[in-house]
Amino acid sequence: MYVFADDAKLYKCIKNVVDFNALNQCCKDVFSWSEAWLMKLNISKCKVLSVCRNSSNVVKYNYGFDVPNQGFISLDHEVVVKDLGVCMDSDLSFENHIYDKIKVANKMLGLIRRNFVDLDVNCFLLLYKSMVRSHLEYAGSVWSPYKKAFIRDIEAVQKRASKLVYACKGLSYESRLALLQLPTLKYRRFRGDMIEVYKILNGFYDANVIPLLERNMDTRTRGNSFKLKVGRCHYDVRKFAFCNRVVNVWNCLPDFVVKSGSINIFKNNLDKHWKSEAFYYDFEASPTGFI
Repeated sequence: MYVFADDAKLYKCIKNVVDFNALNQCCKDVFSWSEAWLMKLNISKCKVLSVCRNSSNVVKYNYGFDVPNQGFISLDHEVVVKDLGVCMDSDLSFENHIYDKIKVANKMLGLIRRNFVDLDVNCFLLLYKSMVRSHLEYAGSVWSPYKKAFIRDIEAVQKRASKLVYACKGLSYESRLALLQLPTLKYRRFRGDMIEVYKILNGFYDANVIPLLERNMDTRTRGNSFKLKVGRCHYDVRKFAFCNRVVNVWNCLPDFVVKSGSINIFKNNLDKHWKSEAFYYDFEASPTGFI
């Protein structure tokens, strides 16, 4: 069970009826606790999401609560559930979340276009980073896409945005980014991943809730002093999940980056090291070490 503020999640790998009964009993226990402490649940907002490779083959067990004077109330099964601002879908493609954020970012971009004329570089960067890019980067380490169509559609927002600056008229996308000193959104997602890895390895998070990143203790291998162990994956959804996609990229970073004394120093050293990488201004390229 995970709890954040007034939001709680129960989860379990369901292989048979015994697993279902165990999870359903947990649901009933949580409901009983909330009733006893006068913290009533909003049952209409309680949903069930089954995460699997093929949702059509999932057995939809009947989860629910025993409500006094009403009997057993079943919970609705959903294909997409919003959790702390991220739309989680049953196959973990995050397609709904990606296009929802693209839609919001385009609305913000339209607002800027209607209210500001002849933007200079500084004014544009201030507006774009705070009102547009922030929507496209929220929780990026969770939903970061690997499919080219998603990457292209996300980057299209920044493509349109960069055309708002008069000095960028007639330039290619890469030239516009170079003029604005604005990296691709793909670069920003990889950068965000590396920052999260740095925080995890340096104890910035509660050790009970962080994802498992296993250190490679073999000193004979090339690379930095904080190399991670490479795992085996059979499916793309696992291969491109955070714990696996970051390993090779992190292992290719030099010691002066991974041994940075603080987060801010790490960010500066990472930007310095990656500034010459093609994907800094070319979203179709990838960093050294990417799967």
